[in-house]
Amino acid sequence: MQKRFTFVWVTIVVLALLSFSACGRRGDERTLKIYLFSSAQNLDKVLAEFYEQTRDTLNIKLDIIWNSGADHRQRMPLIMMNQEEADLVFDAFWMNLNRLSNQGAYMDISRFFHNEDFPGLKRAFPPEFMAQVTRPNGAIYAIPFTQAPEDIMVIFIRRDLREQFGMDPISSNEELETFFRHVQGGIQRGELNMVAPFGIGQSRGFYYLDDNIIEKRARNVLNIDGTGSGVGMMFDIALSEDGRTVLGAATLGDPDSAYAMFPYPFNRNTRNYRVINHLTRWAQFAQNDRQTETDAMRNLFFTGRVAATEGNISNFMAVSRAMEAVGWDVEMYVYVPTMRNREQIVSQPFTAWNFLAVPRQSRRVELTMSFLDWIFQSRENHNLFEFGIEGEDWLPVGDYEFIDLDNPTKYFFPGFQLTWNPNFIRINAELPDYVKELFWYQNDSETYLPSPIPGFVFNNEATTELRTAFAAVAGIQATYRPILMLGLAGGPEQARIVLEEYHTRATNAGLDVIRQAVIDQVQQFLDER
Repeated sequence: MQKRFTFVWVTIVVLALLSFSACGRRGDERTLKIYLFSSAQNLDKVLAEFYEQTRDTLNIKLDIIWNSGADHRQRMPLIMMNQEEADLVFDAFWMNLNRLSNQGAYMDISRFFHNEDFPGLKRAFPPEFMAQVTRPNGAIYAIPFTQAPEDIMVIFIRRDLREQFGMDPISSNEELETFFRHVQGGIQRGELNMVAPFGIGQSRGFYYLDDNIIEKRARNVLNIDGTGSGVGMMFDIALSEDGRTVLGAATLGDPDSAYAMFPYPFNRNTRNYRVINHLTRWAQFAQNDRQTETDAMRNLFFTGRVAATEGNISNFMAVSRAMEAVGWDVEMYVYVPTMRNREQIVSQPFTAWNFLAVPRQSRRVELTMSFLDWIFQSRENHNLFEFGIEGEDWLPVGDYEFIDLDNPTKYFFPGFQLTWNPNFIRINAELPDYVKELFWYQNDSETYLPSPIPGFVFNNEATTELRTAFAAVAGIQATYRPILMLGLAGGPEQARIVLEEYHTRATNAGLDVIRQAVIDQVQQFLDER
């Protein structure tokens, strides 16, 4: 029995060596299986060019499986559990990255970074950029993709309507509300065929409108992702002035006393005030079916059913073109004062929202990382996947801008999953000047001050007690979050009642277990730095 095992093992090793020795030889094609979400357009022509350029070097094929966002989130844990074939997968802390990496589903790929044998990765992912995903023991389980630490939050607005109402460009939340009231009046008089002034969707809702998350960071009050089921439900922590001690942790629904140790003016629960007063006020301008709307931009704004919608500056060109195609002009209002005034921003703990990871079961990790290395070895390589075929899909304008060309086989790829990187940024030359200025502001390293907890990631599965509490609280949040964060409770008094009901149930389910874990994990992170 022992001899047979040895023979089989030697056979496997020999076959593996033969396979490895054939790497790069023409005719010995290998396929990487990659799982992403969303979709690409006319990817085949870019892949054909990539294959032609690399047939005597990498000599690989890409088998990309596209899922919807919801399907991707549900499917990846099953693929990891069943050890299905996969070489590269998209993941994020808002999907399964924290849980799966802690469960050992992903490989430690640290040896491929800061490595002369992988010059593209070394250039594009320097140590300071990788700090956000480098664990204390040096392990790296995810590759970050971003163009800027912050993607400026905006409200997209029908400029033609704003001008029709005789208003100047919107520069404050008060003026935004005035615009909404004008639209609402036009709807009520039958002059505008719209369902509401403001279109929002179930997942993002009002997002950070009338929130103070950016201002809090400047006072060492930090929002901790992974401690709640979505935007608005997470914990805040307050650090001492020297950034070495956790003063407290508090969240939505807590009494003001839970914020007593926080610095002024955040020594009361401003989250409660936002839900009770701000969101119920904005809700009067939003469409009734916001709890079930999956894509307010496409289904409502692009079809003229609303006059404004929420989004990010990175989408400006796509939104502008979609609106121009139906005869409307669009502009944007930056609703975060710090960003609107182009002030410095304290970075969030991790400065990317999107990642790729190599599953533990992959047998082609070297080849996978060589593929990623190729993308970042040169601007030409990167531009192929980011923009498509030069002269057909796009044209360069200098070193930092481009012109987007229109054609029947126009290429598009969701770059946040493969190509976005601070060292490889071009902006659209056709953007309005004020939008260009904001793009460069958000991409300028001088805009950002370092987070006091760079790279910290909350582990909501650190103990059995925490895992149980988090699952129970998250289930309750899934019920109450739409009601509270989409302003569905009604007026302020009704919202207050629902908020108190939510907090009571969440507390009984283990909210304080999560609170203590937040304090303990952040303090341990600070002590080990």
